[in-house]
Amino acid sequence: MTTEQSESPTTATPAPRVAAVDDNTIIRDSLCPLFPAWNVVGCYRDAEALLAARPEADVVIVDLNLAGTGPAPALQGPDAVRAVAEAGYRVLVYTSEVRRTILVDCLTAGAQGIVHKAEPLPALGDAVDAVAAGQVVITQELTGLAELAERRDQLPNLSPREREVLAGRARGESFRSIARRLYITPQTATGYMNSVKTKFAAYLRDHSPADLEYYLGLEPSGLTDWQPSTTDPR
Repeated sequence: MTTEQSESPTTATPAPRVAAVDDNTIIRDSLCPLFPAWNVVGCYRDAEALLAARPEADVVIVDLNLAGTGPAPALQGPDAVRAVAEAGYRVLVYTSEVRRTILVDCLTAGAQGIVHKAEPLPALGDAVDAVAAGQVVITQELTGLAELAERRDQLPNLSPREREVLAGRARGESFRSIARRLYITPQTATGYMNSVKTKFAAYLRDHSPADLEYYLGLEPSGLTDWQPSTTDPR
């Protein structure tokens, strides 16, 4: 007498429902052909359009610089991430931005993943699957970002002016040159740097301003005009 063993049926994982916010037409138009396993439910040039449409999506891919060739939308960078996350979506940032302070702000604004556009396409596909499953994803290209996010609340805050003066000093710029560029006096520029030194006295005893800039993730590239909606007005 033979006994037939029945195999338990396997349940296929449903295709993730993906929406995208990107001002680049090529990115928006290429998602379907590049990722045929996805169910792309909508592609929008800005966060406002996505929030108006309210598609049913498991993951929303969000670029950070959405200026395009027309007037810049109100929601950019981490502010766009926060608005989409607060609307109940899982957000995956897909960006060319490398300045770590901006990327950390995206994580604290609610992003569940960050992928750099310079990475291979499979990194984006894997990240979408992981975020759709409720995981947090930070790819190898952005190693150290999670640690910076964890200690962000433990660090003293720098005002926008203090950041600008620190950036100049990190590149060896004189206080006179910084003052001319920022339309302030050399004494005022020196005062801002003294404030930075006071806040990070222990660190600056053994490190340079360039080291401090890197430690804080303030590398100046991309979204240079973006500031959080609530900033120190100094």
